[in-house]
Amino acid sequence: MSELVAKTPPAPEGTSTDPPSTTEEPKATPKGRRSSSAAALQGADAEEVKSLSEQFGIVDIKAGNIGSGAGGGFGLNAPGTGPKVKNWAGAGAPKGFVVNSDCKDAWEKMCNDNDPCHFVVGKYSSDYKSLELSSSGDGRLSAFITALTTELGDDKIGWGGFRCYGVDDRGNTVSKRAKIVFIQYMPPNAPAMKKAKMGSHKGAAKAAFDKAHMDQLVESVLEDLVPADLVTSLQAATGAHKPNGYEFEVGEFVSADFYNRGIGKDTKA
Repeated sequence: MSELVAKTPPAPEGTSTDPPSTTEEPKATPKGRRSSSAAALQGADAEEVKSLSEQFGIVDIKAGNIGSGAGGGFGLNAPGTGPKVKNWAGAGAPKGFVVNSDCKDAWEKMCNDNDPCHFVVGKYSSDYKSLELSSSGDGRLSAFITALTTELGDDKIGWGGFRCYGVDDRGNTVSKRAKIVFIQYMPPNAPAMKKAKMGSHKGAAKAAFDKAHMDQLVESVLEDLVPADLVTSLQAATGAHKPNGYEFEVGEFVSADFYNRGIGKDTKA
C-alpha cells in the first residue's frame, strides 16, 4: 500500500519560510526623552549624558495638570520647579506704614521692670501711614483706660498696651512677674474702612510692640478690659506655672487660684 505524504505548497517568491519570532525588536526611544543612564549605555557622548542628567526629576506639565496642582503632587518635579508660590504669612505691613521711634522707645521703657512707665497708647497720623505716640505714663490699668477713652475716644483706632503683674502669694513668700498685654483698640464708632486697615498693620505694630505675653482686642473698655476677664485670658496664655493672682492696680490683688491650692496663709502644701 503506498504511503500518502502531505506536501506543503511552495511559499511565494520573496517570503521567508522561517517561523515567526517570539520577541520584538526594542522600539527606538524618541530623541531627547531617554534617561542619562540609557544614553550612557547606548554610547552617547559625555555632553549629552550631562545635559540629560541636569534635567533629571523634571516633568513637563505644560500639557495639563498631573495629580493635584502644578508639579503633580507626587514628588515628580525637583524642589523649586514650576510657578513660584507667594506666601503672605508674615508679609508685614503695607509699604509706607511705620511705627514711629517715640512709640518704640516708650514701649521699651514699659517692658523694663525697673522703669516706672506702665502703659503706652499709640495713635494714627492724619494720613494713617504711621503710628505716633499719643501718651505713656506710670499709672496702671485705670490710667490706661482713661488715656484710651480721652485721647482716642470711641471713634479713633490705635495700638498700645500696659504692664500688669502675675502674683504668687504662697504665705511665706510673695513673688511678682511682669506681664505685658498688647492692645488693638478698635472702638465701634470708628470708620469701617479705617478698622479694616488694622489687619494689615498688625505685623508692624507687633514688631514694634514686642515681648507681649497676651494680645487683646478692645472694642469696648467696659467689656474688654475687665480685670476678672483679663485674669482668665492671662491664665490661658501662661504655661504650667500659673500665678494665684494678678495685680492691675497698686496693692489690689485679683485672685486666680487655678489649682485650688489656696492663697497667702491658706496655701496648701
